[in-house]
Amino acid sequence: MTTTATNMQNTDQKSIYPSLINAMTSRRSDEALNDFQRDFNNRVMGLFADGRSTSVEQFKTDTDNFLRALKTEFIRGESGSKRYVTLKRLMKILTESPQSINELLPHSTVTVFVKITNFNLTIDITLIEELAKTVIHAEETYIKLLPYSENNTEISSYSLQDFVAAHYVPQMVEEPERADYYSAYAVGIIFFLLDARRRENIYLKDLLSSTLLMHLESCINAENNCLEMPEIDVFTVGQFRATLYEFRCLDTDRNGVLSPAEMTFFRDGYFNAMFLQRIFDISMIYDRCLDFKAFVDLMAAIKFRHTRASAKYHFEALDFKNDGVLDEDEIRTAAQVVPEYAPNEDSVHIDIVTAELKDMLRLKKTGLTLEEFIDNRMSSTFTGFLSNYSDFMKYERREQ
Repeated sequence: MTTTATNMQNTDQKSIYPSLINAMTSRRSDEALNDFQRDFNNRVMGLFADGRSTSVEQFKTDTDNFLRALKTEFIRGESGSKRYVTLKRLMKILTESPQSINELLPHSTVTVFVKITNFNLTIDITLIEELAKTVIHAEETYIKLLPYSENNTEISSYSLQDFVAAHYVPQMVEEPERADYYSAYAVGIIFFLLDARRRENIYLKDLLSSTLLMHLESCINAENNCLEMPEIDVFTVGQFRATLYEFRCLDTDRNGVLSPAEMTFFRDGYFNAMFLQRIFDISMIYDRCLDFKAFVDLMAAIKFRHTRASAKYHFEALDFKNDGVLDEDEIRTAAQVVPEYAPNEDSVHIDIVTAELKDMLRLKKTGLTLEEFIDNRMSSTFTGFLSNYSDFMKYERREQ
């Protein structure tokens, strides 16, 4: 599904939701999304339960029969393109469906779908189709991942790289020139978005409920078949090549890592130099240099600024005192560098900028803790304003 692309960018999401987000309407609420994510995660957790009664193939058969029943009687939307099932009709079909389908659509999920659809107590059938597709993908992927998992519950970064190299790279019509680098890049993005950039392992349940591997497959399919790029296009070979090219251009001494001096030229110098120097403090570095993985972390933090992982990354970078609190002194310190990457802006006055940033976050006298910063709906605007010239100018010209 490709709808609501703009709405995704305008929503202050703090996590990556299942791919079903692409089918949701602009009327969706954070509460509904949170309810759905909880139900979906519970469904994924069921993959790890002992004595599961339904195989993947049986579940696919049950799903096909259920969706066929839904489509025998439905309401068309005003445009004629959308199909809705009434709540009464859905409940009748559920009473005649096997347990696997009732587990797919518990009462809580049905309630959330009614809220999301917001049309005369009906549910957009696309939502149910996408949910079924996503759950089937999670179940099939879980089976493929098991040989790469040391304990059937976790997978290491290196094992996931092997999985990507074995299962996804061969599917590409145009393979990346360095398959090992692509695998490291893709896994680096995944670990970052799952807030695991400093960990060696991630839980399979977290990986599957994020549906990031589903997004990876969507990117491969789009490039292989010359289709429109998906909203989350970070796993395309094109995006990988652009990231690797940028890394190599900065690596002027060709030693495979980036020094603080080399990073001053990042994005033509339009990034806050103090912020960039702090990247070296919060990253795993080698001889005071960033390797490709650490560079991928930075790129992910910039691209996915509305996520919890990015908010945490930026908070750590701006927490100069390393005390877990972002205060006025730290904001002022970072703001002092703004005139250096916005030299033509006469309006850049440190006191005014600091006051504006404090108001943006509604900063308390005691500052903001990490969790408070993550929960703050203006945190992504704040980090963009302080970290780079482009986002600074977008904010300054917002009313023009």
